[in-house]
Amino acid sequence: MAVLTKKAILRELREGQNGKGLVITPIQMDQIGASSIDVHLGNEFIIFRRASITSMDIKTENRTDHNVHKYQEKERIGKKDKFVLHPQQLVLGATREYISLPDNIAAEIVGRSTWGRTGLIIATATHISPTFKGCVTLELVNEGEIPLVLYPDMRVAQLILFRTEEKISSKGRYQFQTGPEFPKFEKELKYINLDSKG
Repeated sequence: MAVLTKKAILRELREGQNGKGLVITPIQMDQIGASSIDVHLGNEFIIFRRASITSMDIKTENRTDHNVHKYQEKERIGKKDKFVLHPQQLVLGATREYISLPDNIAAEIVGRSTWGRTGLIIATATHISPTFKGCVTLELVNEGEIPLVLYPDMRVAQLILFRTEEKISSKGRYQFQTGPEFPKFEKELKYINLDSKG
């Protein structure tokens, strides 16, 4: 797979206007770098409720995917509000941008080094398959020593695009999302024996 450079990115975005190529919206020219696209933080977060359950175990009879609201909740903040991410805290955010990949382009999302130097780790699950459509959920972790203040529309990550060797049609579990998405455990449950003890 080859990384798309600025010229190729611009060409794909033009194709996207015809319904055939890459779509990223909203987007401005100054987001597009030599081989990546800066993306902004949205204004919705999924927060883990530490005190509400003792552990997260997908094998329990109170199935986590059916009772997700017991251990996670969504919070939306205003465009001018701030979100405080405490040390060792994990929250889910999402890109402000809605992304539509054609069948011959995959992507990875990585944190920007400026934020990495503060201890902010972004997107621990980085791969985005061809034909994905939606806002990208970002796993945000503060590995630093002090709370970090995050604001909607901050440029927190970069999208790196790759051309695949052949066209791929992927049917992922997290399509068409417009904000951070709760985890879905159906696939993982197929690989464990729910009747086993301990």
